[in-house]
Amino acid sequence: MTFDGVYYNFQENCSYILVKEINFKYNLTIIVDNHYCGNADNGFCPQSLIIHYNSYEVILTQQRSGETTENMVYVNSKRIYPAYRMGDIALTSTGVEVVLEIPDLKVQVSYKGSSFSINLPYSLFQSSTEGQCGTCDNSQKNDCQSPNGQIQSCSVAASQWLIPNQDCPTPPTAPPTSTSPTPCKTAICEIMNSKVFEECHKAVSPDAFVQACRSDVCYNANSSCSSLEAYASECANKGICIEWRKSTDGECEHTCPATKVYMPCGPAVEPTCNTRYNEKYLNNQTQMINKTKEGCFCPSKTVLFSTYSDTCVVSCGCTGPDGNPQMPGDTWESSCQQCTCDMDSMIVQCQPITCPTPAIPICNETGYRLVNKTEGCCQKYTCECDALLCPKVMMDCQPGWEAIISTSNSSCCPEYTCVPKGVCVYNNIEYQAGAEVPKGTCENCICSSTMDPSTKLNNIVCTNISCDTTCSQGFQYQAIPGQCCGKCVQTSCVVNMPDKTKHTIQVNETWSPPGDKCVMYTCDKTYDQYIPVEVKTVCPAFSPENCVPGTEKTDANGCCKTCTERRNVCEMKYTTNSIVISGCATAEPVEINSCSGNCGTSSMYSAEANTMMHYCSCCQEATTSQKEVELMCPDGSKVKHSYIHVESCGCHVTDCDAGATAAPGTTRQRRRRR
Repeated sequence: MTFDGVYYNFQENCSYILVKEINFKYNLTIIVDNHYCGNADNGFCPQSLIIHYNSYEVILTQQRSGETTENMVYVNSKRIYPAYRMGDIALTSTGVEVVLEIPDLKVQVSYKGSSFSINLPYSLFQSSTEGQCGTCDNSQKNDCQSPNGQIQSCSVAASQWLIPNQDCPTPPTAPPTSTSPTPCKTAICEIMNSKVFEECHKAVSPDAFVQACRSDVCYNANSSCSSLEAYASECANKGICIEWRKSTDGECEHTCPATKVYMPCGPAVEPTCNTRYNEKYLNNQTQMINKTKEGCFCPSKTVLFSTYSDTCVVSCGCTGPDGNPQMPGDTWESSCQQCTCDMDSMIVQCQPITCPTPAIPICNETGYRLVNKTEGCCQKYTCECDALLCPKVMMDCQPGWEAIISTSNSSCCPEYTCVPKGVCVYNNIEYQAGAEVPKGTCENCICSSTMDPSTKLNNIVCTNISCDTTCSQGFQYQAIPGQCCGKCVQTSCVVNMPDKTKHTIQVNETWSPPGDKCVMYTCDKTYDQYIPVEVKTVCPAFSPENCVPGTEKTDANGCCKTCTERRNVCEMKYTTNSIVISGCATAEPVEINSCSGNCGTSSMYSAEANTMMHYCSCCQEATTSQKEVELMCPDGSKVKHSYIHVESCGCHVTDCDAGATAAPGTTRQRRRRR
């Protein structure tokens, strides 16, 4: 509700300006910090009020722990415990309500966590405020005004007074419900129209508070008590005390600390055992503070010991060193003094504690020294262990052993002993279990995990190494000085033949495989590499039919054959001519090849046969192919014709026409040379 009485509903998260001066004259700004309430849908509650005035920043907030709620007040970031007065501000608290007063401006801010009220004097703030509380000018027309001066709906205008750059957590989205919403239970709001508040109706109208209550209950069931609190506070400001919480069937009950009781109308400033506090805050109360307030107070016939605690005492007595009360006749120790709360004067009287003469022990054991220390309030001498006084021991253990330190409760200085490490030792070198031990050139030795009972060292297990002296073809086994086994060293070239056989060739040696005199291998050595080199001889073309008989011969390597070639060798003649069959002829001349040349004949005496051997050959076609041509006939028709085409020519051996001439006295034989 605004200063001019306009009620509107606003339930949004984050910090907003409630009151701000249009023209800064009194340096007053009030901010509300809303937070998400949690259980109810879109439930937002006032979390704290922040009041800026001159150089002061006052924060009114609450701390909730289980079912207990505690009001907390901070002035310039320092927590204070009302009642409190400094300079231009005064604060009081009843445990339920915190009231901030600025006496010079006659400003009063009341804070109850879920509800609050702000009272400004019209004479000082007429038409000079803006924010969610509106303009204080007794006109409702401009109460819902945005920061840019535009008049809007109150809920829309209120959201525009957001404090920028604030971290505002987004509330969780409520899951959609398929059932109809439960009707609002606004019966609690009707208490304000009932006889409970009847005495206040003439002083303060309940209508706006009832309307606010109905809206709160429907919007957030957890805030149903805030409107009743606000109405009861307005009644109290008019001097009318209403005991209304008992009429809510426990819904709006307030739980006080165990040492205090709830009162609907108690003092704004509760007396304490501190006389100076009472003189400052009770005897100098302003007119605004000197009113009754609801809150938690000490039971009848008791008094509040201090504002820093909820302790109520029957009589004030004394104050102990921890700030807690001490009853008359109580005794206690504090700062090495025996203190008593005097029965008559209620003053703490203390005497130094008397200590006996301490005994001095003799510290003879190694590492111990005499220590003078205070136990409680008296001196005491003891022998205490100091490791710096222990002798420095350099423990030298043999290989395979290590020094360990052991301590006992009966001695101060550590004891050193050598224990086996669980390793093997060879030539004063330690080897871990599983490691190879280089013991001999022809032995393979491993450090085992078994311990020798006599030496306490792990056993070294060795096996003899068997050398493989078999080498591949072309390699020879050679010993290596200082090593157990030698290695195979190449001494000649190895040629792998197509039939998977191997042949060894020495350096500078030449070898040709049987049946192939045109291939020759040699062996070259380059550094330590033996490389076989293959040399192939390519023979020139050789045609026996083109040779003069009896002139054939083979070269020195037995690879290539040569001869004396004949003259007029048989060769192919290229001619073109038309083919005419039964009057049908080719349209164009075609290629018709022929063979021509001298193939040679001979007649030689054969001593073996004792006769003349005749050799005859003819120049004729060697290879032919069938070719097809198209013949044009006089009547215009076309005929396909196939003819023989000579592809190559050669000499063909044939029988001679004349027989062989036999030598006298021999039988004539006829041989066919093939």
